[in-house]
Amino acid sequence: MFSRLLIVVVLSLVSFARAEIGVQEKVRTLAGAPQGPFVRAGDGAIWGVDAKGALVSRDEGRTWDAKIIFDGAKFEASGERALLRTKEGVMLYAFLNLKEKVFQWDDKKGGPQAGCRIPVYLSKSTDDGKTWAVPVLLQDGWCGAVRQMLQLRTGRVLLVCQQAAANPGRHVTKNYFSDDLGQSWRVSDTIDLGAQGNYGGAVAGLTATTHGGGIEGTVLEKRNGDLKLLLRVPHGYFYEMTSQDGSKWTGGMPSPIEASDSPGMMVRLASGRVVLVWNRYREPVKKLGRREELSIAFSENDGVTWTVPQVIAFNRPEPGKRESASWVSYPYVFEVAPGRLWISTMQGALRVELAEKDFLAPVTQPLDGRAVRIVALGDSITRGARPKVTPTQIFPALVQGALRERGVRTQVHNVGIGGERTDLALERLERDVISQRPDIVTVMYGTNDSWVDKGKMESRLSEQQFEGNLRLIVSRLRAAKTRVVLMTEPRFGEENQRNGLGEDPNIRLARYMGRVRVVAQELTVPLVDHFGQWTELQQRGQKLQSWTTDGCHPNIEGHAVLANRIVAVVEPLVRQILTSIP
Repeated sequence: MFSRLLIVVVLSLVSFARAEIGVQEKVRTLAGAPQGPFVRAGDGAIWGVDAKGALVSRDEGRTWDAKIIFDGAKFEASGERALLRTKEGVMLYAFLNLKEKVFQWDDKKGGPQAGCRIPVYLSKSTDDGKTWAVPVLLQDGWCGAVRQMLQLRTGRVLLVCQQAAANPGRHVTKNYFSDDLGQSWRVSDTIDLGAQGNYGGAVAGLTATTHGGGIEGTVLEKRNGDLKLLLRVPHGYFYEMTSQDGSKWTGGMPSPIEASDSPGMMVRLASGRVVLVWNRYREPVKKLGRREELSIAFSENDGVTWTVPQVIAFNRPEPGKRESASWVSYPYVFEVAPGRLWISTMQGALRVELAEKDFLAPVTQPLDGRAVRIVALGDSITRGARPKVTPTQIFPALVQGALRERGVRTQVHNVGIGGERTDLALERLERDVISQRPDIVTVMYGTNDSWVDKGKMESRLSEQQFEGNLRLIVSRLRAAKTRVVLMTEPRFGEENQRNGLGEDPNIRLARYMGRVRVVAQELTVPLVDHFGQWTELQQRGQKLQSWTTDGCHPNIEGHAVLANRIVAVVEPLVRQILTSIP
């Protein structure tokens, strides 16, 4: 009886603390709910965890009972935790032990000093929570966060972890994995982003390297069994890694997902979709409001493309108060029933429930205000992000930033996919574009359609097929009451890769881009003629190679050239649309 009374008192204080957080009208506040993570036991009970042990609800979260699972004199869990129930009924709880916390950090001496530690422990129950073994030490030293644990289809259990490293002071990510339900653990190779993850100085109130590195990851098992890991970095996006089994991680590069300096959470849902809950900057160009708005998006193709991000909760800062007083961040996601999601945060004490179906398309009244939605549809040139070109430097981000700087509130959403042709774009047009109810869609294809593969004699698609697909894309978008802007692809640079026939690819691309101009003229569609502009500038002496990373894909300067041309055409359309918004 005493434990239940104590929980009620604590939770009422939590409810009071979050009173100023605004939520979207389709989001329901969960009164009296604790912070996640949560799991559902075999008997239907919902389990959560807190600093002292576990919490159990047998009435779908209306009331919670405290359960002692470890010695409170020796262990106290921090707010960042990971909880898993395996398909075999084994419960695993990973936490940072505050009872052993010693923070010794000096950037001038290389970061973490001797004795700097907050160790990771693992508590385990083999009988679905009835009894718990004494927590065992999994990792010593300083660990800033453990936030997610999942069981792969192979049965392997994976825990996303991190550890402080010295000289220079930073954090590296280590993923622990177990093939015997947590009885024994092995550690993956170390993910060390070096300068890519480090802070050059204080960022948003944080002290340099104490929060530097690739940290606070969230992981997804894709349909093919491969793993995708998104790491927090301070550059306006996530950093993405991949693995086949969790032991070795490769392919690190910036993710095209716009993100502030804060962790996210990816979860596979019963529908097969993936949900991502995370923070974006309120003002991405100026990097303001990094943890004031909590956003949600969904993916039906394992995170290749996402729905338009939507703010589900916000907490505006009050003048004179610390930035941290307005945070609503460090989310946990729990699918309490198919299509019903519980979302809770460690910072800001948000406790809400929402329906998946309500946020698959943009809501009528966005919590962060109405903006003109522009969707950028295209291939790898539109997707943009690649080595030496970050997501903040590609033309969709630059167009959004330029329009906002001019006082025009827009949201430019990038759904470009590398290697895509117009026939493939048609296959996903409803899912990735029309369903998101954009006001404007920019369409740029042709590089892959016109390409001749090695051993082939013709382009991947004929000129007639390409033109027919473009016309169909325009007609479908117009039928959905969306304005279309057609764009030609930029011209290949001088040192480009020859196609399968040994030709300069510009020869064929020029004919296909002529088809784009014909479609734009006959259907009276606004046109941004990058190919024509780049050709003209090349004739005047401009070396196009200097605008690319490889003779094909634009570099930072090339994307800036594209963006300037796009803004000139799109801005008048955006201002027209804004005049019709109440």
